[in-house]
Amino acid sequence: MNPDCWHQVKQVFQAALEYEPSEREAYLEKACASDPRIRSEVKDLLRAYYQASSFIEDPAIHATPSLNQAEFLESRFSKDGQRLGAYQIAQELGHGGMGTVYVAIRADDQYQKQVAIKIVSPGMNAAHILERFRNERQVLASLDHPNIARLYDGGTTETSLPYFVMEYIEGRSIDVYCEENHLSIEQVLRLFRLVCDAVHYAHQNLVVHRDIKPGNILITAAGVPKLLDFGIAKILRPELFEEPPVTTITRTGLRAMTPEYASPEQVRGERVTTATDIYSLGVLLYRLLTGCFPYRVKTRQPEEWYRAICEQVPEKPSTALEHAVPATGAAGLLVDADDPQRVSRIDPSRSRELRGDLDNIVLMALRKEPQQRYASVQQFSEDIHRHLGELPVIARKPIWTYRTGKFVQRHKVGVAAAALVAVSLIGGITVASWEARVARQERARAEKRFNDVRRLANSFRFELHDALETLPGSTKARELLVKRALEYLDSLAQEAGSDPSLQQELAVSYERVGDIQGDPYASSLGDTTSALASHRKSLAIRERLIAAHPTDRGARRGVAASHLKIGDILWVTGNWKNALEAYQKARLANEALLAADPLNWEIRDNLAINYLALGDTHAEMSDLQGALENQRKSLDLRQQLARESTGARQRRGVAVSYVKVADMLVRAGEVTEALDNYQKGIRIFEELATVDPTNGRFRQQLANVYQRMGEALLRTNNVVSALGYMKKLVKIDEDLAAADPQDAVARRDLAGSYSSMGNALTKSGADAESLKYDRKALELALALSAQDPQNVQARRDVMVQYNSIGNVLVKNQTLAEAGTNYLKVIGIAEALAAADPGNGQTRSDLAEGYIEMARIKMHLALDDEALELQLKAQKLLESVTAETPTNVDFGSALASLYADLGEVHAHRAATVPPPARQASEQWRQARTWYQKSLEIWLDLQRRGALPGTNASKPVTITRQLEKCDIALSRVSSQ
Repeated sequence: MNPDCWHQVKQVFQAALEYEPSEREAYLEKACASDPRIRSEVKDLLRAYYQASSFIEDPAIHATPSLNQAEFLESRFSKDGQRLGAYQIAQELGHGGMGTVYVAIRADDQYQKQVAIKIVSPGMNAAHILERFRNERQVLASLDHPNIARLYDGGTTETSLPYFVMEYIEGRSIDVYCEENHLSIEQVLRLFRLVCDAVHYAHQNLVVHRDIKPGNILITAAGVPKLLDFGIAKILRPELFEEPPVTTITRTGLRAMTPEYASPEQVRGERVTTATDIYSLGVLLYRLLTGCFPYRVKTRQPEEWYRAICEQVPEKPSTALEHAVPATGAAGLLVDADDPQRVSRIDPSRSRELRGDLDNIVLMALRKEPQQRYASVQQFSEDIHRHLGELPVIARKPIWTYRTGKFVQRHKVGVAAAALVAVSLIGGITVASWEARVARQERARAEKRFNDVRRLANSFRFELHDALETLPGSTKARELLVKRALEYLDSLAQEAGSDPSLQQELAVSYERVGDIQGDPYASSLGDTTSALASHRKSLAIRERLIAAHPTDRGARRGVAASHLKIGDILWVTGNWKNALEAYQKARLANEALLAADPLNWEIRDNLAINYLALGDTHAEMSDLQGALENQRKSLDLRQQLARESTGARQRRGVAVSYVKVADMLVRAGEVTEALDNYQKGIRIFEELATVDPTNGRFRQQLANVYQRMGEALLRTNNVVSALGYMKKLVKIDEDLAAADPQDAVARRDLAGSYSSMGNALTKSGADAESLKYDRKALELALALSAQDPQNVQARRDVMVQYNSIGNVLVKNQTLAEAGTNYLKVIGIAEALAAADPGNGQTRSDLAEGYIEMARIKMHLALDDEALELQLKAQKLLESVTAETPTNVDFGSALASLYADLGEVHAHRAATVPPPARQASEQWRQARTWYQKSLEIWLDLQRRGALPGTNASKPVTITRQLEKCDIALSRVSSQ
């Protein structure tokens, strides 16, 4: 709107306020006769003005100052072009009593992004209003779920009004979407379960939405639901957030809500829990299935709604649909008989499908007393899932006739055949009726005990563990919970029979327990042996489910997930061959799932993780080409996902893939390109850690990239910059390990940080300080290896630390102690190589041990012993280099070994008298070995690659070439 037009709107609006409502319409007709647009704008302003003055409901009036005309016009003034931080407002999207929402675009030339910005309205600066707004911002910051609108940024305007920037969702409200697309009942239920997933996720993060209604659930063009507007959400434990609310009690006097979807406890001003959202979801499902509300009211006054909600018994959805009548002259449209203004496109013949289970499911969610509703949103959603699978539901009493009916629906052919047999046995049934009644009573008691155990197992698996997971120092308590949960799960597994729902629960439970026992990439107990056993139990159950139900996508996705997790544990235990096999099975399953559902976000994300794991495994098996190919596939998929949704999870995935690609580039000698990828990953992780500073996962991964960046910089001899990254790395990892000393992953990360810092300090010449860090790293590595003896990676960490300490000791001429460390390196490496002789990295590690020990022998003038060790190393390195010719680390290690062989033979040539020296075999051997070394360094130089490092001795190609030239010259002149 241009300034002149806006000036005219303000004048007409201010004049219209002076008229009585009965006279206002005539005034507007006259004042706006020449421009209908002005009249339309003024009428919109008048409606919004009176809505803004009353906020959300009557009880809030006394606590909320009304807007005066000037403030209101300021709040409604077109903000087109106005900048808020990095964003430029494009147009208004909507407004309410507390604030206004605008569409905006990113305007700082960093990238193009359309967002929604919510700003507190001028005049709405009462303490509780600002508290509620800050609460909404904090709630959104804590939630990262594909079906919840995400928070991107926040700040304060020039007039000190808070605002926040969130994901802009283009879509239709869920009720409109369902009606316009003529969704079947099954399609509605499946869509509704996605909404339940989002609400359940919020509950797991201790957030109750409190205002679930169709307008707060938008469905995108791709059919993805997005939960919006946490403006009146309640944080169940506000002390968990960094910025606590202004007050620590719920303002029951304000009771912000939408009456049609409010629960009885909200209406009565009682304590709000997760059961409140379950009730609102029940109303929403009632509305989606029938096109009307569960209560009958004659007026729309809040008081009448409150009485209906607290006192009326809701009508069954099937009955409500039968009461709806066709709209006059509108085929396919229905009018609610008790509310003629409400029109929907619901087919009344669907009432037959609602009878029975769906009636009971909806009415259980709508029970007046919170404790009588579903125990959780997940249980509500699971009951719908059971209904869709024609299984008995919790909402129905488990009488034998009901369960039998369900069985017949699932097995019609088998039951028909059995009926023929039953006719011939009718007499026997009469005789056995008394025994059957007794058996039913016993079965009922047994089923009750079984369900009690089932609920208790779920409680251990989810509620208790989730409550402890984020608490510092909780590892011991979690260990005890895992033990108890396994006892219950094993008991249930013996009684599960052929119940697919229970089998699915057991599979998920064993998977969850396996993660807690030994997830290599998250907080865990560090028990990989037990974790592998749990994941294999989960896989076996899921494979049985697929055998019984080949088209069950949920079971197929579960099998893919199990293979992936088994591969992760096999990987950290050094069983790379079997890990690769598990990852390949997961890939085949995920690619088949994606082919059937190419737009599925979760499947694509799982496949990206799968490619990443395959890349890591190919790298360990010395297949750098295969490794880089898979890592780039992972990066491509994750970039696609990030373009569709810029939430924290998507951005984190892109960052991880950048780092993995960089790792492979380093090993291929492309250090410059690797540094660029590391920097991209660092920028993303730093942004994520800034937005969510209490998220330990983001900080852990940021530290991980700092470490890799520092080590890559050491390869370029940029020691100062490398030390800067190492200091940041150590600080983060020390904080994370201190938060939970029992966390095996955090302790291993800290050991690696100390090792990297020691490496950088050695390069800078601070050897004494370097040894302190190396010995602290060794102490941690030894403890972790003792805790998990089967963990090959932990044993290799110990070996690397002994090697690093030995290198520093050699540099300082402490040869005897250095030799002791190298002997320990050789002992561990020989054991690992014997266990996995095909592993190139393990053979390279062993060769490194031989080489370092040989150098000690050379210092002591024990040339024969040095030569024996060098020849062992030569055989190993030549084999791994032949297998992986592009691996710069292997190539540079072989070049260094050839130079060492030349050095040994040069020592021997020096003992030959001068007249015969140049004709001696020792002189010829020295020259041959030096020449071979020189050829490898020249090849590395042509490829633009820096030489690899053996943890603590990075050197440039130029220095290596000079070393070879000098040695050759010395031998030639002798």
